[in-house]
Amino acid sequence: MVPAQKDRRRSARFGAYLVSLVQTGPITARIPGDNFGHPWRAVRLMVVLDGELTIKTAGTIEVLGPRAAALAVGWRPLEIASEGALVVEVDVAVERTAMRGTFDESPLTVWGSDATLPGATAAALRELVCRPGEVPEVRAETVRVVEQLVGALVTCRPETRSAVLLEQVERSRVVQYIAAHHAENDLTPASIAEHFGVSTRTLHRLFEGEERTVCGWIAHERLRSAIARLHDPRYAGVTLEDLAELCGYGSALALRRAVQAATGSTPSELRSKLAS
Repeated sequence: MVPAQKDRRRSARFGAYLVSLVQTGPITARIPGDNFGHPWRAVRLMVVLDGELTIKTAGTIEVLGPRAAALAVGWRPLEIASEGALVVEVDVAVERTAMRGTFDESPLTVWGSDATLPGATAAALRELVCRPGEVPEVRAETVRVVEQLVGALVTCRPETRSAVLLEQVERSRVVQYIAAHHAENDLTPASIAEHFGVSTRTLHRLFEGEERTVCGWIAHERLRSAIARLHDPRYAGVTLEDLAELCGYGSALALRRAVQAATGSTPSELRSKLAS
C-alpha cells in the first residue's frame, strides 16, 4: 500500500522479494497500476495480522480481517482503505521468479481468515523481517526460506475468477441494483458508484463495449416500468404525473417523451389502445 503519514514500516529485501511489516494509521490510497512504484513488474501479497483492510480492484471489493490475505497484480489499478491495520506485505519481482506470466487473468486472489497457510507464512516472514541475517551464509539461507514460503502460498492459492468473469458479475450486480432502484428520481451513475464503493469512472468503464451504458440501463428500466404500468388496467386511473414519479421520471413531460420515442405513441394513446 502507499505509505500514509502515520504508517510505520520496516522492510528487508530477500532476492526477488521485498518483505515489509506495515502498521497503518487511517488510510485511503489509490494505486494507479504502476507496479507499486517499482521499476519492475510486481505482484503484492498482503496478509492482515490485525485490524481490517478493504481492497477494491477490477470492479470487486474485498474486506480482509485478521489472518486473511490477498495477492494483487501491480499493473491493475487498486484502491486500499483501512482504519488501521498491521499487515505483512511481500512485493515480488515476478520476472525474476518461476511465477512470471501466471497473473495476467487473476487481478486479485483472496484467502479467507479460515485459511491456515497465509497466517503461518506471515508469522514466519514477520520474524525474518525483524531479524534479517547479516552473515552472508545466513542471509542466503533466509532468501531460500522466503522463496519457499511465498512460493508455497502462491502455488496453493485458491481458484480465482478471471478479470472478464469478475466484470460480468459486477455488471450483473449493477444492473440488478438499477432495476431495484430505478424509481428513485435521484438515481445517477454517481449515486450508483458511491453505493458500490467505486469511482464513477470505474463504473462507466465496466460497461464499455456493452449494449447499454449505465445511463442506458437507468433509462431502460424506467421505460420498461412505465410501459408495463401503462398497459396495466390497475393503473388506468393514475395520472401521468404520479406515474412519472412511480417510474423515476422527474416529470410527466419526461415520461411522455421517453415513451413516445420508444413506441411512437404517447402514454395516452397507449392507454386508449388498451381500453379499445
